[in-house]
Amino acid sequence: MATMGQRRNDGPDPAKQQESTGFELPESTATEQLESQLSRELHPVRVVPGWAGWALIVAGVLMLPWVAGLALVLPVQAEAAHYDAAWVGFDVALCAALLRTGWLAQRGREHIELTAAITGTLLVVDAWFDTVTASNRHAFLVALLLAVCVELPIAAFCLWIAGRVEYRRQQRAQRLGHLLHRLGQRPGDVR
Repeated sequence: MATMGQRRNDGPDPAKQQESTGFELPESTATEQLESQLSRELHPVRVVPGWAGWALIVAGVLMLPWVAGLALVLPVQAEAAHYDAAWVGFDVALCAALLRTGWLAQRGREHIELTAAITGTLLVVDAWFDTVTASNRHAFLVALLLAVCVELPIAAFCLWIAGRVEYRRQQRAQRLGHLLHRLGQRPGDVR
């Protein structure tokens, strides 16, 4: 028990605390507020609207009949052995990527970035090769129409998702760094 002239040492000096943290609140209140902010920052946040997931899932499902049609109508050979298998296999991979990206977006998963980037890239590659490998004028016009109206807009949308998630991740890391600094720790410290 402290006597009249002595100050009890229960923690850091409030004056020093105010200088180091910039808070005028008692230590426990300031710490509780910072911990509350930190727990909110660590809670997953939906970075892509829910409708985006459903849109990509629908695109993937609608692609299934297209893949089946390609398997039936593409020639077995066209200056390359297994030409039909190459395109059907590529479109199956693209379909799987669309479905996976859509599922992750619909669920609000933050690790959608890589899948969205892969899907966007596959769509750009598909648009390019569909147009440059068209065998006649009609096939070229159909490929060009699909590229401009379907594949490239969906690719841009997927790449937008990937960029949005990365931007959100960088903002979150910056805020967490500031919060940790305000708690008196540096982000790389291990105690």
